[in-house]
Amino acid sequence: MSVVELNSRIVPVPLVASPQEVYARLGTRHLSVLLESSKRMPGLSGWSYVAGPALGTLETSDAGTTLRDVLSGTLQDRWADPFDAVRDVLARLTASTLQGEQRPPGLGFIGGLVGYLGYDLARHVERLPSLALNDPPLPPMRLLLCDHVLAFDHAAAQWYFCCIAWPGADAGQREPVWAETLARAQGGAAQVGEFAAGPLRSRTEPARYRAQVQQVLDFVAAGDIFQANLSHRMEGTFDGDPFALYRRLTALNPAPFAAYLQADDFAVASVSPERFLKLTRREVTARPIKGTRPRDSDAVQDAKQHDALLHSVKDRAENLMIVDLMRNDLGRVAQVGSVQVAALFEIEAHPSVWQMVSTIRARLRDGASVADLLRACWPPGSMTGAPKVRAMEIIESLEPLRRGVYAGAIGYLDCSGDMDLSVVIRTAVVYRDRVMVQVGGAIVSDSVPQDELDETHDKGRLLLRALRPSEA
Repeated sequence: MSVVELNSRIVPVPLVASPQEVYARLGTRHLSVLLESSKRMPGLSGWSYVAGPALGTLETSDAGTTLRDVLSGTLQDRWADPFDAVRDVLARLTASTLQGEQRPPGLGFIGGLVGYLGYDLARHVERLPSLALNDPPLPPMRLLLCDHVLAFDHAAAQWYFCCIAWPGADAGQREPVWAETLARAQGGAAQVGEFAAGPLRSRTEPARYRAQVQQVLDFVAAGDIFQANLSHRMEGTFDGDPFALYRRLTALNPAPFAAYLQADDFAVASVSPERFLKLTRREVTARPIKGTRPRDSDAVQDAKQHDALLHSVKDRAENLMIVDLMRNDLGRVAQVGSVQVAALFEIEAHPSVWQMVSTIRARLRDGASVADLLRACWPPGSMTGAPKVRAMEIIESLEPLRRGVYAGAIGYLDCSGDMDLSVVIRTAVVYRDRVMVQVGGAIVSDSVPQDELDETHDKGRLLLRALRPSEA
């Protein structure tokens, strides 16, 4: 195929390969991201994206947030606040990108920022205590600035190549990069790696987790909070290819918001079922999940689990609290009167669990930016509790480790100003020679400590099976 002209930056390409295969063929994992609808759900998913190799990295550390050129490492800009950084970079993209392009229906990401925003960005939103250990020391935010994307429409089985302008980047210098990406994508099959993981053990012993649940119940009884989302981390040794782990995860647990991203010394493999926020032409959708029952191989028992969740007073109360929290968060940046609950207490089927999901919609008010929306809703309410700030303070006092990527968000922020982010759950993080999986659940007034511990294991069952089949 000839080099793509900037003014015709969305073009179909004759490519016959899965998103995972295309990502593997690029051979630039630390500079590329895979966002994959490995489980298609009507109205929820249907496109996958292979973004990169990137132009730059937008990364947060204790020293601030920096935008650096990928090839030279040159510092291009610096911010004290990560949400300001997102705002400014997206403003530059929107100003420099041609508007009014004709996109195939549903194509949401043609270039912009892609990667993760970690839970601990909450420290830039609220004043929280610093008690938990920061282990491993991953960047609180890592987004790649990508000027080209391979997008796959699952319904039509059609690939598109998309490229955009970035101010200061020479289109003539980028054209060979775009051409090389297409050539690699159309190349031969990539080699499949392997991995091995050691036994996974929780950093919070069962007795301690049950005691923590009881502490949350005491806070609830005292009127401090209505709900808190408590979690614990399981980890073990890891050797081999993290992408091989991702491939096994998606085979066992296909998800509408699967994602894989890799840096020099860590990788994130996610099979999330939960959308955090989607913004399309200033229309916002949030779909918090609260309420879980394990699936059963016996159809009759499985149906009973479905019905038990559907009619559970406890789970409905959990879900409704987070719906109200999200309505409040969205109300800070939404047009007056536009925040609506579109669906309440729907039951979704996933490979290992039934989940209760509600949908909230709103319209972003004039003058509010994507960064304003993120700041107003950060971190995801389904991962904190209510009231939000007090719940986060309690989480910090009880969980021994900072959450890092877990309970944050993964996805894209498009050059048009649109966005789609999933909540980081059902996710494995590989850091050097360790693999980590974090699981949790909402604690409310009628929670039972052992039941809450069991629920975390239900949620982590397929992750454990992917890592250690003998332990599942």
